[in-house]
Amino acid sequence: MAEKQAKLVLKKFYVKDLSFETPNSPQMFAEEWEPDMDLQLANRSAALGDDDYEVILQVTVTAKLKGKTAFLAEVHMAGIYQMA
Repeated sequence: MAEKQAKLVLKKFYVKDLSFETPNSPQMFAEEWEPDMDLQLANRSAALGDDDYEVILQVTVTAKLKGKTAFLAEVHMAGIYQMA
């Protein structure tokens, strides 16, 4: 008896949320640019029914100069996948 292999199909791919902040500008532009960078990654998923799932990858980048936030960028990339 042949085994049935699971198949993952990408149905849609989209930006769910996007933000970019420079809370301490324009003062940050006068500083020498040697920031401390922090990168955070997270993911989550939710069942949508009928073997469909939304999967979200969250990427957050924070740059700080002398303890103050120079910029914060965040994107939530999402996709709807079907497992068949």
